[in-house]
Amino acid sequence: MERILPFFYNPSRMNKSLFMAGGYYMKTGKIIAIGLAAVCIMVPAFTAMADDAKVNLNAAKAPEEVVIDGSLNEWNLDSVAEITQQEQLVRDEGQWTGPEDLSLNISVMWDEENLYIGGTIMDDTPFMYREGFPPDMADSLVVFFGTDPAADPARTEYVAEDFRVTMVLDDYYFNTGIDRDMIADDKGFETIGEDGDEQVLDGYECAVEEIDGGYTFEMVIPWSNFSNDEIPVFVPAAGVTTAFELGMFDLDFPCPGVATARMQWAGRSMDVDEDPSLWGTITFVE
Repeated sequence: MERILPFFYNPSRMNKSLFMAGGYYMKTGKIIAIGLAAVCIMVPAFTAMADDAKVNLNAAKAPEEVVIDGSLNEWNLDSVAEITQQEQLVRDEGQWTGPEDLSLNISVMWDEENLYIGGTIMDDTPFMYREGFPPDMADSLVVFFGTDPAADPARTEYVAEDFRVTMVLDDYYFNTGIDRDMIADDKGFETIGEDGDEQVLDGYECAVEEIDGGYTFEMVIPWSNFSNDEIPVFVPAAGVTTAFELGMFDLDFPCPGVATARMQWAGRSMDVDEDPSLWGTITFVE
């Protein structure tokens, strides 16, 4: 492998970008970027109900080999979280002009070591980012989940095993963050990457590929990123259900003071940032 700088980017080839932790060039003739992302295509939505109150997404067991290259060849897309409707807007509604401005279809896979997220994002002004902008003011995916399936699903405050993860989708740095400021007892796991200018997830890969009207993306994140000496590594298993939520921020103009629209999957409120009872759930299946 050819060693490259971690943040190498070739703007002359706007076809596909690939990141692997440590900054190794893994594909030839393609744009390289460090970042995070996920893969998926627009398919009919399938949502199940884990109980009477929660919208549920099924996460399929990942195949033995998942190549993070922007392709959906290895993906099970039977279950999709759709974020496409006006009623899913929770911030700056006037900045959203329709599904072509911002809409998402997301699928999730799993194995004992990794979380995989894949999806299609339709965005008429993709990859918007400005240096110094926090993730909530850029084109960013936000994922919420709990690593303690036994936690009360009706809890209105975060427990130490709850995580809010942001991932800037700018086709250049793809910086990430983990927000823990809302947790009273964080068990020594504090906020990292809140300014949008860091890579905080170890051992992950991602790829982005432009399509007409938007882009596909896929990502893999080791579960070990959400653990420390007091929070055990989450090991999912078929049949397990835990708290889960998805959202997206959409910046159309990279200028200070410009409003950033936001959409959420199950939790139709900005309060998802503070209240896990508003999240949906995810069930791990074979």
